[in-house]
Amino acid sequence: MRRIIQLANRLVRPQAMTRELVVPGLLMIVLVCLLRFGGFWQTQEWMLLDGFSRYCAHREMPRRITLITVDEDDYQTTGFPISSDVLAQTLTTLQAYQPRVIGLDIFRDLPQEQGEDMLQKVLAAMSNVVVAEVSLSEEPMMNVEAPVGASPERVGFADGVVDADGKVRRMVLFTERTGVRKESLALILARAYLEVDNVDVNETMLPRFDAYLGGYVRADATGEKETGKNALDHQMLMNFCLLQRPAETVSLRSVLQGQVDTKKIRDRIVLIGKASTSPKDSFITSAVSQTFYSSQVSGQVSRQVSGQVYGQISAQLPATKIIYGVEVHGHAIEQIIDAALGQRSALTSWPELIEYCWSAIGGLLGMGASVRFQSPLKSAVVLMVVTLLLSWLGYYLLIRSFWLPVVPTALALWSAGLITAFFDRDMRFELVQRRATIERTYEAVHNGPLQRLAEISRGVKRSPRFSNDTLLAQLQLLNEDMRNIFERLRLDTFTREDSLYLSDTVYLRLREPLSDLLYQVYEHTLSQSLPGFEKIKLFVTPVFEGLEQDAFSIEEKRGLCLFLQEALSNVGKHAMGATRLDVICTLEQHCYRLDKQGTRQARAIARQLNGRFYRVSRQPRGIFCELSWPSKSVV
Repeated sequence: MRRIIQLANRLVRPQAMTRELVVPGLLMIVLVCLLRFGGFWQTQEWMLLDGFSRYCAHREMPRRITLITVDEDDYQTTGFPISSDVLAQTLTTLQAYQPRVIGLDIFRDLPQEQGEDMLQKVLAAMSNVVVAEVSLSEEPMMNVEAPVGASPERVGFADGVVDADGKVRRMVLFTERTGVRKESLALILARAYLEVDNVDVNETMLPRFDAYLGGYVRADATGEKETGKNALDHQMLMNFCLLQRPAETVSLRSVLQGQVDTKKIRDRIVLIGKASTSPKDSFITSAVSQTFYSSQVSGQVSRQVSGQVYGQISAQLPATKIIYGVEVHGHAIEQIIDAALGQRSALTSWPELIEYCWSAIGGLLGMGASVRFQSPLKSAVVLMVVTLLLSWLGYYLLIRSFWLPVVPTALALWSAGLITAFFDRDMRFELVQRRATIERTYEAVHNGPLQRLAEISRGVKRSPRFSNDTLLAQLQLLNEDMRNIFERLRLDTFTREDSLYLSDTVYLRLREPLSDLLYQVYEHTLSQSLPGFEKIKLFVTPVFEGLEQDAFSIEEKRGLCLFLQEALSNVGKHAMGATRLDVICTLEQHCYRLDKQGTRQARAIARQLNGRFYRVSRQPRGIFCELSWPSKSVV
């Protein structure tokens, strides 16, 4: 709770800081939400959904469907296109295995005279056979009528719906586009299968696709945009995460040759369809880890190479795969049956408003992390960890049939977090610069005009008859010191080389070795005409060379030089009657000690060096001051 309060206190800053820090992050959140409202993140959200679905584990479930596939090898046996008498023979053979229902997903778009009468008789005689048609296209030439012989209630459309990226994720279950209710092949087959178990498939059970479901934004959920009419489609979003297990397949030639395991046919839905890349009966998907087409490609590769080389080629197969229409219908049938049996197979998501709030929460979390860690690099690491957790949460919920929008939330997290981190860094840098300017101004005033003013004050106290000429001369010097402060600060700030001005004519280049700098400060300060230096008989020359084994920053050098200057100046101004001056710099147990005078500046440099400042009176011997800090060269 304390950390939450501290974080809240950091966010609730003065009005100017709040405007500079919080407003940019909020603007990024609003921008991400506006782009989502415009549908800019749809494709990325679809790709992430497909990617998560590919890595879903296979779900253990009863085998309900068997696919009878017609591939190129079958065409070599039956000829192309498949004649009506071959289809009639196939249906008759399958009926002997006692399937619950048979679906014929083969379009008859070319006239067939051979065996047409036989096929019509078979379709009329078999009440459990459902045939496919293409009927939802606005172009009449693209529609294909069902084979003659099946009653209208046993005809289902096999039309699919593809998203803007060309991939299949939805199915139309039924429609009233033409004023007449038409049902899909998958819905009719699923209903026929469940009627045997006295389970009724009604519209309330079927998962209905919404225009704003998950990552979709203003999708065509009813078919009105496609047809331009008052269409009424009932679409279903395919939950490929729970449909990863491929259905069992049997080749057409195996059926014709009687080489079929009875268990794969009896009491199941048998769906006959093409396993070739026909333009009217194949789709593209990246949400399934393995399709029949990909297994065909892998089989062709395995016949050419083997061993490790085959493993490398298989791993390089594209994530976007061709999926045959018969497989898509099989997945749809499985999902419809699950919904009718009360199993949670349909994808659900939050209402649209809550999804926007979720994205905003992600952006606020990024802003809070950036304010808390106060570093763009640290913030980026934290945002990366949060993004991984967010991705894991999206995958975890998808396994449980909940679609959590991840892309806009992650974008809001990163955009708001990073811009807040950079703005926070810039403001803190500006505050540091302001603080440094104040400190240097204080140093310039303290070491110049204030010292001069203190000297005038002491002179007046010592000699009440302080002459006007002497006072006027001192005041003129004070005036010059005050006027020189601006020039010294300007030169100290804008010079290309970091410098420290000790007087109008003496300045130190802080990139020189620290020992040389301290010697220059020592000599310059002792050269001044100060009353405390008049009676000193012994000046013990200090030794600063031991400091060179550590690397000091520019600011640390500046602090140590100012500390030594102030300490020596205090001796010259206040230590009346002193006879000995000894500045000691030693390294004891990995800790440096610099003994002499100084108070405020000493404490500041002590904090900067992670050390401490010690000051004690040793009357009548004087005042002892010690600045100590740990050696950097010791690990």
